Amino acid sequence: MVFAYSLMDNHVHFLLYGTYAQCLKFINKYKFLTGIRIAQRHHQNKHIKNLPVSIIPLKTEEDILEVVAYIDRNAMMAGFKGLPHEYQWSSSRLLFKKDCKVTAGEFKVGDFSRNQLRDLLKTRVTLPDEWTFDERGMLNPACFTEWQKVENLFRSAVRYLYFVTKKLEGKIDMTLNQGHDSFISDKDLRIITSDLCLKEFGEPDIRKLSVSSRLKLARTLRKEYSSTRKQIARMLHLDAKILEGFI
Repeated sequence: MVFAYSLMDNHVHFLLYGTYAQCLKFINKYKFLTGIRIAQRHHQNKHIKNLPVSIIPLKTEEDILEVVAYIDRNAMMAGFKGLPHEYQWSSSRLLFKKDCKVTAGEFKVGDFSRNQLRDLLKTRVTLPDEWTFDERGMLNPACFTEWQKVENLFRSAVRYLYFVTKKLEGKIDMTLNQGHDSFISDKDLRIITSDLCLKEFGEPDIRKLSVSSRLKLARTLRKEYSSTRKQIARMLHLDAKILEGFI
């Protein structure tokens, strides 16, 4: 689920609800589809393929409220000449409005044939019939953003404005730049590793794999899940010294 987002010309922010694996799948899919669009429109292949991704877990309700406010402030702090809710490419414009539902100028996805949708939206991705978009082919972000849950967390517009006016950039930027510490627990990573083992080698028991096969998995865990060497060593039943200089 998407709780908040802000799309800038050189970076994006998303606040998602889900497991680490689900969030990683989301952002990789976003990069993939955006890369296709850039290639088609500007003829720049692999333009964003290798852009870095940081996935940071939020532990408290206070963390969530601060990150929503940070995301909503992002355009304004980058030089946007207006208030956060006036920025078109942010979920801020959905919050604490009288009506975020279907408006007179919008059409339902289900009203169009598959071919008409492909011509309008420029994608083969299947969307729910009840989702809406305007005459420009722009999806109504209220359809895919959990803005009501965000409003419930803030409880009132006054409390939302309190957080939006707080200077949070230093605190959250420091968190985003804290490096490649492992953001996923051993319990969750153990399940992920077992699934990778079965998918790559047809064997769910990691201990039955050769060292070379385990090292291949080590690279995947490091690249896609930002796991530390010590954590990878635990998952793959390897001596951490073996991984030095390898990942």
